[in-house]
Amino acid sequence: MPGRRGYLVALLLALIGAGGAAIFLLVRLPSLDEGLVRMVAPGEMAMALQPGRYTIFHEYRSVVDVRLVLSDDVSGLRVALSAAAGEPIALTGAAEARYSINGHAGVSVAAFDVDTPGRYTLAAAYRGRQGPEAVLAVGEGVIGKIFGLVLGTIAIAFAGIGGGIAVASVTYVKRRRAREAKP
Repeated sequence: MPGRRGYLVALLLALIGAGGAAIFLLVRLPSLDEGLVRMVAPGEMAMALQPGRYTIFHEYRSVVDVRLVLSDDVSGLRVALSAAAGEPIALTGAAEARYSINGHAGVSVAAFDVDTPGRYTLAAAYRGRQGPEAVLAVGEGVIGKIFGLVLGTIAIAFAGIGGGIAVASVTYVKRRRAREAKP
């Protein structure tokens, strides 16, 4: 009759998968917000951008210039983007993405495409009234990074845990057949 070592191997595979997923997540998570440029609104900020797809996030919890900025309600905040020559850049809706890392928590609010490298100005103001300070963060490929992080973590976990389940199943079937085959 086959031994119970297969169950131990299955357990080790599952633990390696879970541990590998945790390590993958912990190593990559802190760098997720690298490359995000932050500004306090109302106000404006000039940025040097390369061609690509960018997302604008409202960080409802953020630390900027060593001060905590909390802003839940930014209704009425208008955001505009323009190229160096002043021509407006179209903002579109963004795929919903949320994050909470490194003292920053945000949600995607808009997206835009840059075709030509250069200087661009992001401006934000409340229309017709004063409003609370808010932090806007702009980054390229952030949503893709978030999805890659989530999918990579899930893939590693499923590979290890799935392998462990497969080994445990094969071990169980072999042991059961060996028991049934005994006279």
